[in-house]
Amino acid sequence: MKKLLCKPCAVALADRGKTVKPAAMRCEKITCAECGRRRFGIPYDVTGWPTRRKKEGTDK
Repeated sequence: MKKLLCKPCAVALADRGKTVKPAAMRCEKITCAECGRRRFGIPYDVTGWPTRRKKEGTDK
C-alpha cells in the first residue's frame, strides 16, 4: 500500500517491523498519513500490515 509519510514516521514504522520502501525520490510538502502533520516527505510502499484483526471479546 502506498502512503505519504515523513521520514520520522517511515523510520518508526520500520522499527515496528513493517517493510518500508521509498516509491519516489522527490521530496515534497505533504500531509503525513501516520502523524497528520504537514511536512516534507515522499510516497512509500508499506507492507507487513495484518490482513485480519481479531475482534475483542469473542471467544469462538
